[in-house]
Amino acid sequence: MTKAKKITLYFNQRNKLSLKHKKYLGQVQWVVKNFLQEDLDTVGDKTTDAVIHKNKRVKAALTAKKSGIIAGIEEVAWICKAYGISTKKYIADGQAATKGDTILTLRGPIKELLIIERTILNVMQRMSGIATQTHRIVKKCGDTVLVCPTRKTHWGLVDKKAVTLGGGGTHRLGLYDFILIKDNHIAAAGKELPKRIAEIQQTKEFWEIEAKTEAQVFAFLAYHPDVIMLDNFTPTHIKHMIKKIRATHKTRLPLFEASGGITEKNAAVYATSGVDIISLGALTHSVTALDISLNITT
Repeated sequence: MTKAKKITLYFNQRNKLSLKHKKYLGQVQWVVKNFLQEDLDTVGDKTTDAVIHKNKRVKAALTAKKSGIIAGIEEVAWICKAYGISTKKYIADGQAATKGDTILTLRGPIKELLIIERTILNVMQRMSGIATQTHRIVKKCGDTVLVCPTRKTHWGLVDKKAVTLGGGGTHRLGLYDFILIKDNHIAAAGKELPKRIAEIQQTKEFWEIEAKTEAQVFAFLAYHPDVIMLDNFTPTHIKHMIKKIRATHKTRLPLFEASGGITEKNAAVYATSGVDIISLGALTHSVTALDISLNITT
């Protein structure tokens, strides 16, 4: 299998992140259920019930208050449909919106619209914020590396989908995806590690191992992993180390992933270090939501 195919197959599983897939649908249902349970409890929307007696049909618009990459169209349309509200999109998932652009128009019963207003805004604002930040970083890094999130996410697969809509990859969708031996696994396995790795090799499964020192990197090369994760190395150190590896190891080279300490400010430097993948928790763990408004128009 070519390097490009390996990266796509294991680190860019965007094809699994749509509502057509049961696992992803379940994640979206979980997010929406929690929001609405928190909002309505067993009582409902007291304000709407008190103020609006006639459940007339209205039209509303979702509008970008800041420029950015839009994400969450599929999810918002699905939520709206469940509440009898039709949607018309003007900007597709993954496309750019400028300040003032209409993203989506909604038409349906006013009470239901007000019940789900905050939920659909939360979903689209967070997903669009992630997609926007990812797009900025991908643009800085160019196409020599795949920019991926870590598992430091609030909404799991929903956050990872937003990253893909900004041009990034997915990395593992869960612990079930492929074997990734990290520092705690190494410490827990102790002297048994070589034996366990030999067992993994017999299965022919795709696997990755995390290295925290140069000595570990060269020791792990002997096991022929599919990927070596370089954790908390500087870009300069990585560049020199990979140059040395390619000079001494001509065949069966693994993919290299840089992780740890990577931010929007330094991602482009890591992208030129010789790695194939960079992963950063900042894509999802501390994102700024994109400002989007919902206003009733008729």
